[in-house]
Amino acid sequence: MITYEAVCFCCKQPFLLVEGTTKYQKYKRNMRGKFSCDSCDDKIHMEARKNLLGKLR
Repeated sequence: MITYEAVCFCCKQPFLLVEGTTKYQKYKRNMRGKFSCDSCDDKIHMEARKNLLGKLR
């Protein structure tokens, strides 16, 4: 199994990208792009939901 190590743009910690995932495919297409780890992805997603729900009220 092939893995790549990328650095999260949010928390600056290295994380592994495992072959077969969508992040791995995106990394293969653009290795200079900005990527985030799973924990930061969850934080970003929850923050976006809070902002969206706040605007709907």
